[in-house]
Amino acid sequence: MRFRLIGTFAAALSFSLLQAASAADMPVKAPIYKAPVAAVTNWTGLYVNGGFGYGIWSADTTTLVPGTTTCILCVDQVQGGKGWLGVVGVGYDYQFAQSFVAGVFGDVNFGSIKGTLQDQGPFFVGDTKEQWAWAAGARLGYLLTPDALAYVNGGYTSARFSSATMVNAFAGAPTGFFTPAVTMNGWFVGGGAEIVMPSVLGIQFGPGWFWRNEYRYASYGSKTLTDTDGAGGVAADITFKPAVQTVTSQIVYKFNTGGPTYHAAPPPPANWNGFYVNAGLGYGGWAADTTTVVPGTGTCVLCETQRQGGKGWLGAVGAGFDYVVMPRIVAGVFGDVNFSSLKGSIQDQGPFFEGDIKQDWAWAAGARAGWVVTPQVLSYVNGGYTAAHFSGTNMVLTFNGAATGFSTPAFTASGWFLGGGVEAAVAPGWFWRNEYRSARYESKTLPDTAAGGPITSITFKPTVQTVTSQLVYKFNWMR
Repeated sequence: MRFRLIGTFAAALSFSLLQAASAADMPVKAPIYKAPVAAVTNWTGLYVNGGFGYGIWSADTTTLVPGTTTCILCVDQVQGGKGWLGVVGVGYDYQFAQSFVAGVFGDVNFGSIKGTLQDQGPFFVGDTKEQWAWAAGARLGYLLTPDALAYVNGGYTSARFSSATMVNAFAGAPTGFFTPAVTMNGWFVGGGAEIVMPSVLGIQFGPGWFWRNEYRYASYGSKTLTDTDGAGGVAADITFKPAVQTVTSQIVYKFNTGGPTYHAAPPPPANWNGFYVNAGLGYGGWAADTTTVVPGTGTCVLCETQRQGGKGWLGAVGAGFDYVVMPRIVAGVFGDVNFSSLKGSIQDQGPFFEGDIKQDWAWAAGARAGWVVTPQVLSYVNGGYTAAHFSGTNMVLTFNGAATGFSTPAFTASGWFLGGGVEAAVAPGWFWRNEYRSARYESKTLPDTAAGGPITSITFKPTVQTVTSQLVYKFNWMR
């Protein structure tokens, strides 16, 4: 399979901690947080966990003649979905060889990751959503510090997608047709970071409390869904093959039922001040709300908003500056650019045209605020302005893939992003950053045109989520 995670991903939505500024004079030197001697953390034990998160799915689809493998609309198209989720689980970890932790776990999420399912024969459309999913697997982690674990995980998963009540895509009128709800089985891989729970707003958590931030990629098999009226009428069969990406932030309570206790000395505190450069790799997905309109007007051709999707790899490079403004609070500014191939579908739903579209680069500029959880580990939130470039599209007939001579132009969309992550010192001046972002872009109207002019226009409004793992080198000019 081409979907593998490179390194350990840790996607995170961090605590934002506000403290009143002191009226004292600014220090001559930038402060470096040095923690007092802490109790030894025991990573062995049975635990329970719970939290919340966000997800995007992308699903390859085609439409078939009922009961056959003969296609009606034959070109694979990528539909998309997005939404929130909650998660609860249980597991057991065992610490060994001082710096390694291995464990097994199971969890369940409940949510509404909602998107589009199309019957491309009579051109019906309906909403389907991932309602729940469960997973069972194993994980292996390495202790970056005695209080901070980076890990990878993987295993078996099963997800439930709801029935889709079909409406006419031209006007939104009910059709009486629907697809059944379906449970799909597959596999997942992921990774994250887990740290001893810090004190928050003066609340000091006792032993056994941890904070986990995790990314997962789940791939499910293909299902054939019959679009039926429930009384013997069948419009078509729809193939549906989803991949789901989620990021969650969770609280973990570990009962610490035993196991070895190691007394390794903590590493020296990191210097979080200074100018830095960063680079790394990641994976992402997008979901875009679309409609088809008469060129030059706001009149819709196919009026139901539908959600296309895409997914793929990316590389990121950037630079920034951080400053420790208070003993445990870091603030900074940054800019970065990613080069990507987040590839999916765009549809002209009037003449049944379709083409591949991809986000091929994006840049962002913003600010971040972080909390020094331990002298070597920073959790942070960030946000700011972003712009992304999407490729032009050569349209083909969805019936047979033949070229049409029509195309949509490449374009750049502006928007905003929010995200968060965890960064850990790994060597003097070197840091390892794992970050999640969600970016929302403005709606663009794209003419589907040939030599004779546009046949229709397509509105396209994407939401993009990415997770990256990066190395950071900080010059530490301020000490």
